Amino acid sequence: MSATDAGPVPAVRDLRLEPFVDGRFVTPRERQDQDLVDPWTGQALARVAMAGAAEVEDAICAARRAFDTGDWPHLPPVERGAVLHAIAAGLKARLAEFATVEAVNGGKPMSGATREVEGAIRVFTYYAGAMDKFFGDTIPLGRDLLDFTLREPLGVVAQIVPWNFPLLGAAWKLAPALAAGCTCILKPAPLTPLTALLLAEACQAAGAPAGVVNILPGDGEVGRRLAEDPRIDGISFTGSTAVGAQVMRMAAGSIKRVALELGGKNASVVFADADMAKAAAGAVASGFGNAGQSCSARSRLLVQRAAVPAFEAAFRDAAAGLRTGGPLDPSTSLGPLISAAHRAEVDRNVHLALDAGATLVCGGRMPEGEGFFYPPTILSQVGADNPAFAREIFGPVCSVTPFETEAEAVALANDSEYGLNGSVWSRDIGQALRVARAMRTGMVAVNGLPSASKTSVFAPFGGYKRSGIGRELGLNALEFYSEIKNVIVDLT
Repeated sequence: MSATDAGPVPAVRDLRLEPFVDGRFVTPRERQDQDLVDPWTGQALARVAMAGAAEVEDAICAARRAFDTGDWPHLPPVERGAVLHAIAAGLKARLAEFATVEAVNGGKPMSGATREVEGAIRVFTYYAGAMDKFFGDTIPLGRDLLDFTLREPLGVVAQIVPWNFPLLGAAWKLAPALAAGCTCILKPAPLTPLTALLLAEACQAAGAPAGVVNILPGDGEVGRRLAEDPRIDGISFTGSTAVGAQVMRMAAGSIKRVALELGGKNASVVFADADMAKAAAGAVASGFGNAGQSCSARSRLLVQRAAVPAFEAAFRDAAAGLRTGGPLDPSTSLGPLISAAHRAEVDRNVHLALDAGATLVCGGRMPEGEGFFYPPTILSQVGADNPAFAREIFGPVCSVTPFETEAEAVALANDSEYGLNGSVWSRDIGQALRVARAMRTGMVAVNGLPSASKTSVFAPFGGYKRSGIGRELGLNALEFYSEIKNVIVDLT
């Protein structure tokens, strides 16, 4: 059953497929439509009116006006929180609709799309009550002097989200920014703008004032204009490391604040004493979840040499249990890649790895038929000089690299330009914690592996090295969206 036969297209057809600026959907003055393709079938899905230079200008003016002269930045936290609670309630009331649109636009199984909507609801709910717990400190400097700090909203922020977790990425950025009192211009990825436009409806219905939330589906030129404009006070970008570096350069001219959540080539260290079945199940969840299209994917499996045969057998058997089907079939666990071009690039990288000496445990061949599917692929005997060891393939491709000692495992895990996250699997908790501490990553899981859609909203998310700057989620995210003001009061 195709996605079209299953019924998502009517839900997509009812969407307002235009930019959302200053509290309303607008028709671009120089209309340039983009056709969206259903990754499940390869067929046309919808046509979206993309924002141009005029809509960028209108959105900046609207967000600037809403921040400089509007009430939003000055509302008590509980009043802004009420709007965020209403957004969460709107998502919950329309959960099936949001999940269906996310599934058909992004190529997600309905189960995964539903978890993503549920994750977005948790994020808005958390930040609805977070801001009144994020005040400054008051310090007496003597009988007649008082020194205190204030947290004030940063201002107008531009937010750019990728195509792999469209709704969740939007929630991670919008919710803390709105809680802090900022006004926002969100640019969804041109391939997956649909749930962001649905979210604009939810913000409007929740009572967000005009200009506080603006949604601009658009290409890289829209992002460039947002990054360079001096009227924008901060930019938060999630995407590739190469584009993140460009965003930093573009933002430098106006010295605007920048947060970057970038790539990852994450290591999962499996010691010989680990529970192999559990480690293999974790490798499947991490490496093949969302068809491997995640910066958090632990695609480098570093396995103690004595355990390699047992681990690879368990990993292969666990991967064989993944099922490809229609997006609305609850038994479907593996969706397609986002586009034909991306699938071709994943396949090219697999063959480069094989040419460099890796061996194929399973997968590695593009299937025939409709849709942009690629099978779960496990590469064995991948040395540190193999391109698959270092390159972020961003597909359902995992490599196995053997190691002998704990020190070698740490060295291999840290042999990467990235440092987003990692995993350690061992029954020796002392060993596991030593390795976790030694790994140069922003996040480490020990004997467990939460998915991106189940990441704890209370905990900071982000990485070291070329994986980015700053943290999302938790109270840490509010640091980016707020300024610190010091006030000294003479009481005499």
